[in-house]
Amino acid sequence: MSGVTRERNACFASARVAGAVLGLVSVLYSASASAALSESAFPAIQIRAETLPTEHPIASNQVALVQYNSGHRSEAVKVWQSLAEQGDTEAQFTLAVLYNRGDGGVAKDMIEAVRWYRKAAEQGHVIAQYNLGVLYATGTGVTRDLNAATQWWRMAALQGHSEAQFNLGLYYAEGTGDKQDPAEAVKWWAMAAKQGYAAAQFNLGLMYMKGEGVDENQDEAVRLWRMSADQGFNQAITVLKVLHLSP
Repeated sequence: MSGVTRERNACFASARVAGAVLGLVSVLYSASASAALSESAFPAIQIRAETLPTEHPIASNQVALVQYNSGHRSEAVKVWQSLAEQGDTEAQFTLAVLYNRGDGGVAKDMIEAVRWYRKAAEQGHVIAQYNLGVLYATGTGVTRDLNAATQWWRMAALQGHSEAQFNLGLYYAEGTGDKQDPAEAVKWWAMAAKQGYAAAQFNLGLMYMKGEGVDENQDEAVRLWRMSADQGFNQAITVLKVLHLSP
C-alpha cells in the first residue's frame, strides 16, 4: 500500500463529511453559475488566399464579419438579416446574439433573440441549442420551462457541448425534474469531464467518493479532483487540502 493511499484512508472519515458538504455547495453554486450564454458569434477571422478556390467568392457571412469588425456594423447587420431570412444558420445565430446584447445598431430584444436562436437551434446549431436552453432555464425572453431547457441542452450535449453536458448533470443530480437520477448525472458529467470541464471533474469526483450513481472509487475521485485542481478549480483544491493530498 502506497504512502498516499495510507494517508488518504486515514482521513477518509473526515473526507466523506467534507465531500458531502462541499458537494452540496458546489452543485448549488455551479447551478447558478452555469446559466451563462455563449456569445461566440464573432470569432477572429483568418482567410488564407491559398485555401480559397478562385472560382468561388468569399462567403457572405465572412464578408459581413469583416464589415462588422471594421466598424461598418449596420451594413453587416443587413447582410446577416438577409441571410438569416434565407435560412442561414450562422446568420440566424449571429442575429440572435445581436438582439440578445443590443449590438450593431440593433436594439436589445430578447423575444427576437429567442426567435432567431430557435431557428438556428432547429437546424442543429449547437451553441444556439445551448443558449436556448439557458433562456428557458432562466425565463429570459420566454416563459421559464426546465423541461424545454433540458431538451435543448440534451441536443447540444449529444453534439459534444461540454457546458450543456454539465448542466444536464446538475439537472439530474439536483432532482430538478421529476426525480433525482444520480446515474444520469454521472453519465453527463463524465462526458464533460472527459473534455476537461473542471466543474464536471470535481462533481464527478464527489459521485465516486460517495458512491452515488457509480461504484465508490476513492482513487478515481482523487484523480478527478487533481485534474480539476490543475485547472485552478477552488472546490477541488479545497477538498485535496482537507484530504492532506497534494493537488
